[in-house]
Amino acid sequence: MRKLKYDVEWTKYANKLSISFVLMIFSGSQAVAQGTGSPEPDSPVLNSTIIDAFGAKYASLASAPIEQARVLVYRPGPKAKAEPVNIYLNGRYHTSLLRGGYTEFCAAAGTVAFHAVLADAKKLHTGRLGVAQTWSFQPGKTLLLKVQEPGRLTEISSEQAQGELSGTAKQIHTISRSPLVQDCQEPAPVVAKVPTPAATPIAANPPAPKPAVPRLYALESDALFEFGKAELRASSYNAIEIMAQRLKQDFNSVERIRVVGHTDAIGKPKTNAKLSMDRAKAVAAQLQDRGLKPSKGFKIEGEGAAHLVKLRCGNQPTPENKICHAPNRRVEIVVTGARR
Repeated sequence: MRKLKYDVEWTKYANKLSISFVLMIFSGSQAVAQGTGSPEPDSPVLNSTIIDAFGAKYASLASAPIEQARVLVYRPGPKAKAEPVNIYLNGRYHTSLLRGGYTEFCAAAGTVAFHAVLADAKKLHTGRLGVAQTWSFQPGKTLLLKVQEPGRLTEISSEQAQGELSGTAKQIHTISRSPLVQDCQEPAPVVAKVPTPAATPIAANPPAPKPAVPRLYALESDALFEFGKAELRASSYNAIEIMAQRLKQDFNSVERIRVVGHTDAIGKPKTNAKLSMDRAKAVAAQLQDRGLKPSKGFKIEGEGAAHLVKLRCGNQPTPENKICHAPNRRVEIVVTGARR
């Protein structure tokens, strides 16, 4: 009876949430960083690991790559409120800015909807459903946005930003889950033009092929599976179809695809390990059915609760703990291949 009560309460909570799949992108290392997101202050401490909220102090504004836009969002302190301001890009979580923090990333050209939401955890992370602010990302251009309390973005000039950014540090305690965020390419070097004698032929050198670099994407398990189960929901097929089309758009050719299942820390480790593997198998099978055929095949793994991205959540199956652990229930897709 107690389990039934938890299930009913969890369903009520879940119906309040707008859950969608989340994409995470990063290059190079395949290790998943640990983060706290917007932790609930009353959540019991599950892990004693200390997570640093800030990284290096702001130094200078780098130039934007020629084919990408560079975006920097910052929140001055110390007059700002203590609660974090969550930043969403097209409805996908990017970061939780504390006072005195900034985030910087690169992205392809396009129009992007921003949400800046103060104390979003108290709103059950529904702030991204409100009215958005939109900006246009332009290749070779830098966009500077300032958080105005209690949660509104304003575009400012580089001159004004330099004075306010000097007292900020990079926000590093959470992982961006926005598919828009890309690793920044190197800015194009400035090369002096030297006249070429007319009699000297110039050989056309073909562009060097792009190296095969792993790229990570992620799907929220709650959008694909019911809690504690590995059977796909009827509504999950659309999310997987969108993911498959995204991979085909991002890569000219695919060498290998790793599908890694992750669970929360609720339940027994052995049960969670099996559940994460079964979920990874289900997603990999759907990607294969949608025409993804990596030359070196699929690799399927189940990590259970070994790599949590959100800590300080309890391990009892209460509705509050299930909501807290939602970011930890995910299926990651690591693709190695030649990008477009």
